[in-house]
Amino acid sequence: MKKAVVILVNGEVLSDKFSSTIDSQRYKAHELARGLLPIFRNGLQVAILHGNKPQVGFVLYRSELASHILHSIPLDVCGADTQGATGYMLVQALHNILAENGLNRSVMSIVTQTIVDSSDPLFNQPTKAIGPFFDKDKAEQHRQNRGWHMILEPGRGYRRAVSAPVPLEIVEMDGIKQLVESGTVVIAAGGGGIPVVRTNDGRLQGVEAVVDTDRVACMMATQLNAPILLMIIDRNDKFALMGLNTEQQRHLTLEELNTFLSHEQFDSQMVEDKLQAAASFLNKGGEQVIITTLRKLPATLAGTAGLRIGVKELSGEPFL
Repeated sequence: MKKAVVILVNGEVLSDKFSSTIDSQRYKAHELARGLLPIFRNGLQVAILHGNKPQVGFVLYRSELASHILHSIPLDVCGADTQGATGYMLVQALHNILAENGLNRSVMSIVTQTIVDSSDPLFNQPTKAIGPFFDKDKAEQHRQNRGWHMILEPGRGYRRAVSAPVPLEIVEMDGIKQLVESGTVVIAAGGGGIPVVRTNDGRLQGVEAVVDTDRVACMMATQLNAPILLMIIDRNDKFALMGLNTEQQRHLTLEELNTFLSHEQFDSQMVEDKLQAAASFLNKGGEQVIITTLRKLPATLAGTAGLRIGVKELSGEPFL
């Protein structure tokens, strides 16, 4: 096996947050698997993480609709739910594409927990909006009865907001590393992993929070000694507005990225999070970060599209 690549796929790539079906999610998983085929043909070690923001929204919406007859779903269990469902679809799509192309690689999805600090001050700053929208009366009812923190999105309604504490450790990392090094294609840490805290007696306990998937991808890539972190986003427009068009070939050095981060005012949290994670990964020993869309993935792997950020100046050669 050759060097490793860690691949982070935004949840929106696999599921539209406004309207999606299981069939459409299967189709997008299949398209992703086909787009990644050059990586598998090249024999690289592979770990894949996926976002789960739309998927969590669907689970929470179903839970809300059924709340008059069924129990509510805690956020940690919701994370496990989406890891299992999305992981299953990705494993099946990858297995089928590999088999069709005569590539003998095992594929495995791992329900993953991520440790956060119970005393993290970010627990007191619930800013990440999740789940369905509510009117003012329903939002107030949930605030009083369930203790939810509700925030208003003008023109759309109220949503529940939860905290996003800093990820400290991937519980299953040793097993993930062994599998990746053995050649298994591993899907892990979906949604950044299920946030858990370690109690005083050493037990793990799920918490009502979310984890930043970009940070966890950086953590996993660093611990796997992967030189490459590939990020696949659903839309290019927010990057293009900042002069970082991912649909054309664009190279940045880490020095240029650091200058960009220090001077730019970001209108998109997604763009800022991706670039901050890229800088962190490269500062910790990574060689390059590649950001592209699913549509432009084949061209990116061929070296003719995608935003590529390296510790030093990169050539126009394909990264494979």
